[in-house]
Amino acid sequence: MLAVFRFDDYIQHICRNEAFPDFVPGFLTRFVRYTPKVLLPITVGILDALYSNIAVALNNWENYKHQRTYENWLVLKLILFKFVNSFLALFYIAFYLQDFDKLQETLATLLITKQIVGNCGEILGPTLISWAKVYLLRRSSGVEETKRKISQVETESEKPRYDSSFDDYLEMFIQMGYVILFSAAYPMAAVWAFLNNIVEIRGDAFKMVNGLQRPFMKRVEDIGFWQDAFEILSVIAIVVNCSLIGIRGQVGRWFPSFTAGQQILFVIMMEHIFLSIKFIIDRAIPDVPAWVQLASAKERYKRNRALKGLSSIMRTARLKGQLQKKAQQAKDRLGKIKGEGEDDQVLEQNRTVAGQSNSRYKLE
Repeated sequence: MLAVFRFDDYIQHICRNEAFPDFVPGFLTRFVRYTPKVLLPITVGILDALYSNIAVALNNWENYKHQRTYENWLVLKLILFKFVNSFLALFYIAFYLQDFDKLQETLATLLITKQIVGNCGEILGPTLISWAKVYLLRRSSGVEETKRKISQVETESEKPRYDSSFDDYLEMFIQMGYVILFSAAYPMAAVWAFLNNIVEIRGDAFKMVNGLQRPFMKRVEDIGFWQDAFEILSVIAIVVNCSLIGIRGQVGRWFPSFTAGQQILFVIMMEHIFLSIKFIIDRAIPDVPAWVQLASAKERYKRNRALKGLSSIMRTARLKGQLQKKAQQAKDRLGKIKGEGEDDQVLEQNRTVAGQSNSRYKLE
């Protein structure tokens, strides 16, 4: 990154003095000054891919027990790596060089280039891979000769998988950083982000429908550590923008009678006011809207009523089964007692008949 800045300073020095080397053609001299601005997004993209692989490797090496813990720590590593890689150049220009014209140019270059490359890669990449795999499937299975149509299952199986939403959240995090961290220096970043989001919505829909396998739904409680990451980024943005206002001398233009110490105190006070407003809004607006809470309460009430009714029915059925079992047992017991009574009567009759036979034998 620093090498790109050194190269940029060298190119700007050559352009100011018009001291171009002899091997540079004349028609290319007007484009030479834009070379560092093209190299910077390329360098950031290469380092992004490298840092992503390092973060995944470190997270796998740490071997977490639970999946949610694994994902939270992976998010933390990705955010730290991407934050440093994406915003280090801007912080260097804003607070070390204090060249705000260069800050605007660099921010616009990084933001617009990342948006164009990202949208083209998200839309065209999975779609082209899917079409190529389907074409190879047709050739290997002999569909063109047999005129057989490939089923949707076969087509879906050849498409790339949608593994997780990490890349989408990370893209939104980086874009939010470009918009709010240096909004005091380049307010137009919000306009570019708005236009990009309009294209991003339709691009992601096209990618999910045509370029990727149908993803499986995962029930989660919230977005996890991403919520904390966005809140921390908003706090950093307030501090950075108030510092930029103080560095650019805008407070002195607003209040010419202020001394340097009074300007610093004003910037600190303004920062605390904005932080207080941020936390007040955060507490005033609930994470779950009131109508959603009411609908959830109604659903819980209906579910509890249904469970109570089901439990009462099961209790009644269980009691009925117990009564039927006891009735059957009583019936069997009565039948047994009745059978024993009949046996006693037969035995008594046999005894009577035997006694009569003995008496007749004696008389004879």
